[in-house]
Amino acid sequence: MPIKLRSLPFNKLSSFFLRISAMASKFIIFTILSKYFDTETYGVYSLQATTITIAIFILGFDFYNYTIRDILINKENTSSKIFTSLSLYVTSYLLFTIIGYFLFTSIDYFADFTFLLIIICITEHLNQEIYRLLLAFKKVLVANILLFVRVAGWTLFVLYQIYAVGIEVTIRDVLLIWMWFNIMTLLLTFVLFWKIISSALSSIRFKKDWLLKGIRISMIFYVATIFLKIIEYSNRYIVEGVLGEAAAGIFSFYSNFAMVIGIYVSTIVVSYELPDLIESSTGDNFNSKLKNFKKLLIVHSLVASFAVLIFMYPILIWQGKPEFISYWPLIVLFTVGMCLMNISLVYHSYLYIKHKEKKLLEIVVISGIINVVITYGLCKFYGLYGAAGAFLITAVLMYLLRRNAAKNKAFSV
Repeated sequence: MPIKLRSLPFNKLSSFFLRISAMASKFIIFTILSKYFDTETYGVYSLQATTITIAIFILGFDFYNYTIRDILINKENTSSKIFTSLSLYVTSYLLFTIIGYFLFTSIDYFADFTFLLIIICITEHLNQEIYRLLLAFKKVLVANILLFVRVAGWTLFVLYQIYAVGIEVTIRDVLLIWMWFNIMTLLLTFVLFWKIISSALSSIRFKKDWLLKGIRISMIFYVATIFLKIIEYSNRYIVEGVLGEAAAGIFSFYSNFAMVIGIYVSTIVVSYELPDLIESSTGDNFNSKLKNFKKLLIVHSLVASFAVLIFMYPILIWQGKPEFISYWPLIVLFTVGMCLMNISLVYHSYLYIKHKEKKLLEIVVISGIINVVITYGLCKFYGLYGAAGAFLITAVLMYLLRRNAAKNKAFSV
């Protein structure tokens, strides 16, 4: 035990550095490409990247919510549960390949990249599921090493091509590099865990009843996640439809930077505290852990928010594009909204742990519908500021709904 305590700060610091470095590299590449590509090309790329992000959540039917909670509370037949989950994912990949082909080929700025987009979506999702499982099993450092290899790998290689080699990089080049690093990370994961996988093969069984029960429960999370992603990303497509690809590029640029808040909070707070919170949900110390979780979310959300606001303007000056600089107040609206949404995760987590799936669904459905309606209306009349304002209004609404739904003495402050 003393050895573990001594090693914990180093592991946590290392994991934090790897995760932040990986995510920072992703935002650096967005920043570089916003300067490197013309505004319309950057708008197309940002919509493609957004679509890939959305696909990660759609592909798995949000089954991980059920899987991880069940594995943490009931540790029996873990290998069989993971195998059964993988079977569901493979089925979803086959369906997505068919649907994705017809969908992407029907969209002008996706058509030429159809198969690249499909492969990236599938490999991104599988890597993400592995990452979540490793976090659940408290292998946080290994999870973040693999994340760093995957995300920082492809982004740094693109930067190498642009600045060291000096070749003209296209959207296709970026997607190809992204795809190959995803595939290499999957192979590396297989090599690292081959012994564990091979030793579990003989005991693996397909758990049909467990799968059907999980699907019934996770469908609520799934619909909720779809509406949550509508809140986070639909505004980009609405902006593109109302104002054009160039405006979508500017809007996505600011939105991406505000999302640093969520990535930071997820890295340093949620990934460490939530598994322990779930395990303690039936114990006497649950409320004290919940209060601490809330305190950490507030502190780190505010720290990340101030950091984003401080560093945004120097980045815009470096970027040197007047069309981006002229909209710098957008970051304030996005940052306040993202900060509120991250603080409200304490209420969301409480409802999730207490199996209040229907209430979670109700909150995001109401918020998602309102978000689409007011985004379209405000964007049409007030342009990019209207769309960003709609996001802030939705964030306030979601915060209030989550807070009111989570009635517990742990939330007395």
